[in-house]
Amino acid sequence: MQGRLLALVLGSLWRDAVKVAAGLALAVLLALAFVIASLAVVFEAAPSPAPVVSAYPAGEIPPEQMPAMQSAAARCSLPWQVLAAVAEVESDFGANMATSSAGAIGYGQFLPDTWAAYGNGGDPYDYRDALPAMARYLCDWGGPEDLQQSLYAYNHAQWYVDLVLQVAARYGYAGPGAVRP
Repeated sequence: MQGRLLALVLGSLWRDAVKVAAGLALAVLLALAFVIASLAVVFEAAPSPAPVVSAYPAGEIPPEQMPAMQSAAARCSLPWQVLAAVAEVESDFGANMATSSAGAIGYGQFLPDTWAAYGNGGDPYDYRDALPAMARYLCDWGGPEDLQQSLYAYNHAQWYVDLVLQVAARYGYAGPGAVRP
């Protein structure tokens, strides 16, 4: 009888210990979830660039686009690597041409008014029209003399300028303002 009583007491204690441990584990998980959610709110308050996720391996530009890119960049001696970087960041070389939340459209993600001024009546979704428009815009806003200024004019955010120059460096651009990857 004493053995049964001991087994009953120990069994009851064991069940209680398991319940307490499960409760503590749940409390720790809830506290961890709260901390993670709080940190996410804090870090989401600061704008950060969207990561560049390319359909092409790093450093690989669609070969059919390269001649148009180099020709457009030569208009004002703009480094073709910078034009390639803008094309990658803006639309992943045309793989993602969804209209942005700001209303930007096409391969170069131009606002409609800006496309009207720089697109020369072309198709904003065709890289053969968009690349020269992108180059005209960048050249008009400082081009190779002040890439930082021209890129900032293209997208008014310093993180954007830094990102484009970093991507351009992946393509071999090593000029002034280059940001190493």
